[in-house]
Amino acid sequence: MISDDKPVTPALKVKALRRIQLMLGQVRRIRGLDSGLTEEEFAALANEELVEVTFDADEGPILERYYIHKILPKGFLILSDADLSPSPLQVAVVHPHKSVGTRIFEGTRSGLWDLIKIAFGAGLGFLLKKYWP
Repeated sequence: MISDDKPVTPALKVKALRRIQLMLGQVRRIRGLDSGLTEEEFAALANEELVEVTFDADEGPILERYYIHKILPKGFLILSDADLSPSPLQVAVVHPHKSVGTRIFEGTRSGLWDLIKIAFGAGLGFLLKKYWP
């Protein structure tokens, strides 16, 4: 395999591994040329042991000589970590604006109702005690 270790960004690794995963679902093995990777990307994935690569021919460009058979556990770990990362879109729930009068009414509504019940109960108790001893 190529021993050229040029750094490949994590986003590019994830994109390449997803493409390979989709293609391996269709066929048993993929030529390096069919995977849509450049030689540097292909070499980086193979050297980091993210995919299992086998040698097939002695002649031709590197991408035509090697086949990808499967994604190794280290590659699946990168894919799963990419799926768990937070999305760049963050949504905040904002409550609708309420007027001052509405907020005062909602704040005192339950307390006011309790006062009405107490007054009614006190009045009823007074009347019952006065007329039915």
